[in-house]
Amino acid sequence: MSDQSDFDEKRRHKRLKAPNSVKAKINDEEIGATLQEVSVGGAALDLQHNVKTDDPIELMIDDVGELSATVSRSLDDGVAVRVMDIDDDEEEMLLADLERIDLNIRNEDF
Repeated sequence: MSDQSDFDEKRRHKRLKAPNSVKAKINDEEIGATLQEVSVGGAALDLQHNVKTDDPIELMIDDVGELSATVSRSLDDGVAVRVMDIDDDEEEMLLADLERIDLNIRNEDF
């Protein structure tokens, strides 16, 4: 088994491809970005903006809503963020939204 497979199995939340448009609000500045993948716990964003680990970021995701997050690390083509301050009910609603978007994307591919 590969190291990546081991890492994926240890993830707390299922990751979904969801190429939705997203606006990222960083220090009161709105920046356009694209989701690369998303889960209830976080997201990978194609975001070309200078941010640092632990910077707060507000995400406004089309068809989902607004999420508070924190930059967790830089990626080659963007950043990874972790969702902050989400309770169990909000987590369930977010998961339902993400699964609906994922299903819509899969249906469009066929």
